[in-house]
Parts: sequence; structure tokens; C-alpha cells
Amino acid sequence: MKIDESNYISELKRRNSKAFDYTYSKYVGLVYKLVFDLLKDTASKQDIEECVSDIFISLWKNADKYNDNITTFKKWIVAISKYKAIDYIRKLRKIQEGVELKEDTAISSDNIEEKVIQIDDVNAIVGIIKNMSKTDRQIFIKRYILNENINDIAEYLKLPRTVIDNRLSRGRKFIKNKWEELMGR
Repeated sequence: MKIDESNYISELKRRNSKAFDYTYSKYVGLVYKLVFDLLKDTASKQDIEECVSDIFISLWKNADKYNDNITTFKKWIVAISKYKAIDYIRKLRKIQEGVELKEDTAISSDNIEEKVIQIDDVNAIVGIIKNMSKTDRQIFIKRYILNENINDIAEYLKLPRTVIDNRLSRGRKFIKNKWEELMGR
């Protein structure tokens, strides 16, 4: 069977190794660039390459979890890449205890997008997001995890832009409050 643009996702879900090869060759440049941009100040070239490999291993193991009703395959790979890179940052920081973040990469404690990178346990945030309503969860994931444009989200969900803005605002407050509860603040 020939693997191409029309069937690589379905074949990847069936664990077809040719589909994996196709997916790898199609997305390795994108994944490497994302990982490099996130890890370049903290990781060695070997760490970056290891992270990229882990992303594709994770993609292979979890291909059946991809849902095209939620997002595009490309955006799904981007999200996996970001989470894996965040895990590597956390791992490297533990290894390099005592090493401070550079001043120019300081993270604002009030900015939810950056808080996702700063937190010690991404799974806690995922757990909080799962407690949101289906629409709010979809909006939040599309905006803050997949970095989709707010107008595109509004168009996809067939909702006015103001509704999306309001739901994002409420979602940030919801996450902040739940996070503070978890942290005992």
C-alpha cells in the first residue's frame, strides 16, 4: 500500500510502519524547530535530538488517540512536541539544580500561557482543564495549547469573538483558582 497525504493518518493509527516513516519525514523539520526553540538555552544538541526522538515514539504509541474533530494533525503534533519539550526542560532543571533562569526568560506569575511552562506538574493543569465544560475546554486547548487564533476558534465553533474572549477570561480565572487550591494558597 502506498502511503500519502490521504491515508497516512489512518495508516499510522493502524500501526503501519510506512505511515510512521511518512509522518516522520513530513514533520521532523517542524518538530525539531519547535524543540530547538524551546530547549536551545538549556539543552545540548544530544538532548534536543533525544527529545525529538521521544516525541515520535510518543506519536507512534498514541496515534490512535488523535481526533480530527478536535484539531488538525499538524497542530496535534505541535502540542505533543511542546509538552515533551516542557518535560525535558523540567528534567534538565532537576539535573542542573541551582541553575537560575536567565533574566530575559523570567516568567510572569499572572500570565496563564507562561504558567503552563513554569509549573512543576503539567498533569495537574490537564486535570483542571478536564473539569471545564466541553466548549470551554475546547476553546482553552485550541487557544493556549495549540496556539490557534481567537478568530479561527470563533469561526470553528460558530460563536462570536466576544463569547470566545469571555470564555477565555473565565477559563483563566477558573484555572488560576483551582491551581491556587492545589498549591494550598
